[in-house]
Amino acid sequence: MNGMQSSSNLLDEWLRSPIWSNSSSGVSNLQELGELKALEIFHMAVETVPAYKDFLKKHHIHQDSIATIADFRNVPPTTKENYINIYDAPSRCVGGSLLSKHMVSTSSGTTGKPHFWPRDIRTEIEGAHVHEMLLQTLYAIAEKKTLFINGFAMGNWIAGTFTQACINLVSWKGYPMTLMTPGYSSETIIETLQGMGSMFDQVIIAGHTPFLKDLVEEMSGKGIDFDEPPLYLLGTGQSISEEWRTYMLSLLHAEHEPHRFVNLYGSADAALMGFETKATIVIRQFLAQHHGLSRSLFSEERLPSLYQYDPRFIYFESVTNELHITKYGGVPLVRYNIHDTGGVLSAGDLSGIATNAEREDEADLLGFPFVYLFGRDKFMTKIYGANVYTEHVQAALAHQALQKKLTGRFQILMDYDREKNPKLKVRVEMCKGISHDSSLADMVRNIFVSVVSELNSEYKDALLRNGEKAYPEIMLYEHGHQTYFPIGKVKKTA
Repeated sequence: MNGMQSSSNLLDEWLRSPIWSNSSSGVSNLQELGELKALEIFHMAVETVPAYKDFLKKHHIHQDSIATIADFRNVPPTTKENYINIYDAPSRCVGGSLLSKHMVSTSSGTTGKPHFWPRDIRTEIEGAHVHEMLLQTLYAIAEKKTLFINGFAMGNWIAGTFTQACINLVSWKGYPMTLMTPGYSSETIIETLQGMGSMFDQVIIAGHTPFLKDLVEEMSGKGIDFDEPPLYLLGTGQSISEEWRTYMLSLLHAEHEPHRFVNLYGSADAALMGFETKATIVIRQFLAQHHGLSRSLFSEERLPSLYQYDPRFIYFESVTNELHITKYGGVPLVRYNIHDTGGVLSAGDLSGIATNAEREDEADLLGFPFVYLFGRDKFMTKIYGANVYTEHVQAALAHQALQKKLTGRFQILMDYDREKNPKLKVRVEMCKGISHDSSLADMVRNIFVSVVSELNSEYKDALLRNGEKAYPEIMLYEHGHQTYFPIGKVKKTA
């Protein structure tokens, strides 16, 4: 009953809170608030989460020795390997029980077995706060009748159910916003838009980034007007290039409205973590044209994804160039290494770039700090929202039918084809004496699809929904290829 009462109080507090506005957001001292939040979550986890209490005991960390943020940085990080895979779901929950957790989402791990991520009402209310801020800032949802179309798959994956919960909470607060959940079906979404769109001032469609591209291309082919009412897109599940965004904006006939497509940063582990804003888009587009400035800022040749985040709901650290998060959830995460390569920047760090960008009126930093990431490309890649892990590729290439043809060395990457569709590419080294032929490439591709989909439920779902678009392109190279597989040099893939 106490858990139910607590949930009721949280919900009542949310519904009574005022409509979000930048002037009333109280973001003047977010860094300090974020640090206090991180310490609060740490002490709460020690006192109420059996798994975390045991984890600290094994590492000889005493709760009373962690009083400041400097102390906090001495707390050992948690990972899937040393924490999530060691303790079962109930022991990782507040109270050591699933009783107050009304939803469980799944994600596939490197073993192919799903990880379970319970969540409670507080998790979803925190997500609703972020959705409310983002939608009000970008699309003025308090003033406009809005149709929100949830284009995520509505299974156990977190994106669909979490988005539905957050948008419901925002709508219940009094915004003139209506939610429809046609799911991962372009045909149904188009029917929904054609049947209901004219009744609203604007339409927002959320979905996995590559799916949104397919959807917009199909809509464009049908001659659908993207301005009556205006259509906006929220994507996630895959990073994008600015060239990709430009292409999408051209389809929408909205070249001068870059916020018509906004990408979100989330995961099954921690739900919604970061979000693009007008400021991040303006800054990233500016950096894409000023490579030297980008290199000096990020110490990389690559241009990372750039997001803002609210430290009141998540605390980011960069430890040896990997992002660590501290965040409340059905499973609280403390200094959790999410294995994304990236870092954190303050609003002040980027204010000069925002000022120098062409569209100064769109570069409102909102007071929020920035997180940037290059992804986990050393170890895995994504295609149509599905993680493709190197262990799964290794299992496919070690198939009995391929053992005498391939060495097992490979490189995996995500690229785009001529039509700007995402394309999974795998460079594979052949054994000595084996020459390239199309039948071998076809065999490798078919075995890859069969084995990886068997091990990885996310990839299997991507295949079911996207067909051959999710197939890999297999590029075969002779043994000892000087560029990709030089003899005597071992390039790690995991």
